[in-house]
Amino acid sequence: MCVFILNQPEIMEEKNRISILFNKYIAGDASKEEISELLELIKSEGSGADLDVEMESLWKETQSNPDQEMIDWERIYTKTISSDSKVRTLSHTKKVWLGAAAAALVGICSMMIWLTVSKNINTVINQYTVSKAGVGKTLLVHLSDGSTVTLNSGSELRFPENFSGKKREVYLNGEAFFEIHHNAKQSFIVHSGKMITSVLGTSFNVMAYPQMSSMSVTVITGKVAVKDASNDKMVTLTPKQRAVLTNKKADFEIDTVKDVAESIAWQKGELIFNNATLEEIAYKVGYKYGIKVEINNHEQNDKRITGVFNKQSFITIMDAITRLSDTHYRKSADNYIIY
Repeated sequence: MCVFILNQPEIMEEKNRISILFNKYIAGDASKEEISELLELIKSEGSGADLDVEMESLWKETQSNPDQEMIDWERIYTKTISSDSKVRTLSHTKKVWLGAAAAALVGICSMMIWLTVSKNINTVINQYTVSKAGVGKTLLVHLSDGSTVTLNSGSELRFPENFSGKKREVYLNGEAFFEIHHNAKQSFIVHSGKMITSVLGTSFNVMAYPQMSSMSVTVITGKVAVKDASNDKMVTLTPKQRAVLTNKKADFEIDTVKDVAESIAWQKGELIFNNATLEEIAYKVGYKYGIKVEINNHEQNDKRITGVFNKQSFITIMDAITRLSDTHYRKSADNYIIY
């Protein structure tokens, strides 16, 4: 049996090397060889604490100086890892701290180097996959149970690699159309803010953008149960029914949708608004074109508009919705404001 003893100077040298390589990586100056060396050092036994020190230092720096420039992780990745590299996962026992200003992950059990493909993002975190539709694009997600989810532009879905237990649970930010494979022994649950949607097998559309004051579920086929997690109130929906949950009311508003195809027309790139609020229209138009649209006077959020837009330009749509809502808009430095 061979025994290798690492003396104190060698330990200190390894710690210093991790610090040097990590800081070069953050600055975007690390070569491919140095990235490979850093990964090997991190994977070595006992290096997790050393990496924690560097990550915590970065976290504190971003918190104490919120105005500092955001770290461009995508630029660093492109510069250091070849474009055809696969997603690499470091040992899941290595705790990683990343600052919110770095748009990264805090307190997770694995460190991911992730790849952006055609502006649609797929990231693996703790055996969960996070898929996000790019600007102006939809993204079809296939789940392990045979179900499919179509994400609207800018929307994000978090789901496990494999479903286990009595529930199939996913988490949505934004809008998505779900086609769920029937399984009487395993219910399918969608968490979207304070709204929880539960089914056994059906198709439905969920709109739950975090910034909006309302969210909704529209049933295409089957039966859906929707619960308000803040007060446990629940409603059951059948085809062509829609439940709307707002910040202003404690109860769901239930209505009937004449043409459910309108609710999922966004999958074809169309924008169909049937008595929709100005707030909803502003967010959906903004997400579709990757342009932030704000409403200056929130009293105008509930103005209702009906209109169909198919492949029109952003400016053409803005002209139309402001004319229909008797409002105006102006362009600021980085967004458009409706007033």
